[in-house]
Amino acid sequence: MKLNRAFLCLPVLLLGCQHPPAASATQPSRPTTTDASILRVFMWSDYIDPQVVRAFERAKGVRVVIDTYESNESMLAKLQGGGASYDLANPSNYFIRPMLRAKLLQPLQTRLLSNFRNVAPGFLSPAYDPGNVYTVPYQYAATGLAYNAARFVPKSQSWNLIFGPSDTLKFVLLDDPREVIGAALKFLGYSVNSTAVPELRAARDLLRRVVAKHGFLGFDGGPGIRNRLLAGDIDLGQIYVGDLLQGAAENPGLRVFLPREGTTISTDTLVILRAAPNPALARAFIDWVLTPRVSAAISNYTSYGNPNSAARPFLDPLLRSDAAFNPPQADLKSGKIEFIEELPAGKPPRLYDRVWSELKSR
Repeated sequence: MKLNRAFLCLPVLLLGCQHPPAASATQPSRPTTTDASILRVFMWSDYIDPQVVRAFERAKGVRVVIDTYESNESMLAKLQGGGASYDLANPSNYFIRPMLRAKLLQPLQTRLLSNFRNVAPGFLSPAYDPGNVYTVPYQYAATGLAYNAARFVPKSQSWNLIFGPSDTLKFVLLDDPREVIGAALKFLGYSVNSTAVPELRAARDLLRRVVAKHGFLGFDGGPGIRNRLLAGDIDLGQIYVGDLLQGAAENPGLRVFLPREGTTISTDTLVILRAAPNPALARAFIDWVLTPRVSAAISNYTSYGNPNSAARPFLDPLLRSDAAFNPPQADLKSGKIEFIEELPAGKPPRLYDRVWSELKSR
């Protein structure tokens, strides 16, 4: 998610990169035309390299109109309200099932995508879309722990730095319930999507002790945590990797790692809407985005993780070398690095809400 980074924007996501808007971007509109030469895209703001858009327009002889949103919720509300007729949307993984229930998506027909083979194995057939019937991964955000090496260098790459008994470090956690509770669950050896009452109680009790530490300096968004690390005000910060990497370009002393116990990950996707006026053109755009050099150009622009195996040689050196930006495929397949999923309706969301409300009130 261009993490809103509110979980999925994860991280990651997950959520934001601040760049000049794409030249083809427009203010929100009510497109009604069915002109076969116009592709209408609804996506997170500042989330694609303008050069990628212009190159597609030149190659296909079409015009791309991009309207933007700042949250998955606002995206879904607009689509459900019938106020717009888009071809493509850019939802985070945990919003795919709600969109399917609302009958907003049509199958991608990945057999028609010549570049679908470039998708990294760890991003194929995810739980939110078995078989990639409706989605292709666009960008992702894993969540890690970040530090400024000029102030502090950790001796281990573990959640224990925060969740252990020591109270010698100053740290900040993300202002996001699924990320914070998910990290505690992962540290305890559970799934970040656990709905088991005993496991959630254990996570709650652990987090009660964590927020009571003298070194705990509150909750913040990814950019805020990055800025506090840059200023040298804190030792550690839970952060979406993409947010940290933007700061690392400014200060190479900023580092991030994925804790050895595991962590969360969120993916923003590309989907074709059920009422798309130009589904064939939408499919052509998705195939364009899956081209290795194009996919890399997008990540080089956003500083987000890239789920395209063939794009790796074309990534900026920082993105290519940083292990947090390229989690091992084995860890994705095993669930050690785990996608945050939509909670089942009923009791589970209420349990998470109760834990979060208590933490925020302390």
